[in-house]
Amino acid sequence: MTEKPGRQLLLNFPSHPEYSFLNFVVSNGSRIAFETAKEFCSGKKVSFQALYIFGKKNLGKTHLLLSIGNHAAEKGLRAVCIQGNDFANKMENRSSAQQTLEQLIDVDFFLMDNVEGIAPSPTAKEKLYHIYNQIIEKGGKLAFTANLPPDKTSTIESYLISRFQWGMVTEIKDIDDITTAKIIIKLAKDLNLNLPEPIIHFLLSRIPRDFISIQSAVKSINQQSYINKKKVTLHLVKAALNLP
Repeated sequence: MTEKPGRQLLLNFPSHPEYSFLNFVVSNGSRIAFETAKEFCSGKKVSFQALYIFGKKNLGKTHLLLSIGNHAAEKGLRAVCIQGNDFANKMENRSSAQQTLEQLIDVDFFLMDNVEGIAPSPTAKEKLYHIYNQIIEKGGKLAFTANLPPDKTSTIESYLISRFQWGMVTEIKDIDDITTAKIIIKLAKDLNLNLPEPIIHFLLSRIPRDFISIQSAVKSINQQSYINKKKVTLHLVKAALNLP
């Protein structure tokens, strides 16, 4: 799992090579979503043409979505990704709506990050419904990410919810202790930062269990260590993270 890329309205692949299945840190809570996403774009025959990945923020949904796009591009397929709210804005803009639709439909893989972002726009929801049907009919695939499962998303109309449920629905759950420790160690290693085991155990008890928070903590510790030119100690960690 890596930090989210800079905003681009339409993301064509290959893009952001740091997003791949190879560097996704798999936890017990993400294993099913990870294996399903890999299978989805593997080129092997699968029983579903649509994938819906849901879970709390910063657990790796975007990482898996962009990994799908990059993997598809490696196989010579065309993939495009758009944020839900960007799609809504495009569809509300009459001057750009048709051109955007043509770009989004002419793909093998249609990916939408944070599909709940289309909620305020009836036009966007209607257009997404038609995109879904057209891509399915021509044998393409669609993948979506969201914070909530389809049947809990009250701001999305039933006709779209039924489409999401036609495909495979999978959840990314909270990161467990073992995986959190692996992520901390990997991020520290990337920065050439040595974190003693007692420090890792301390961090497990004091920092939030999402990737962005973990990444921010490791970066702050590294900066504090570099500025003070000192090895990482409990005192240094508490100072870096402003902990009592």
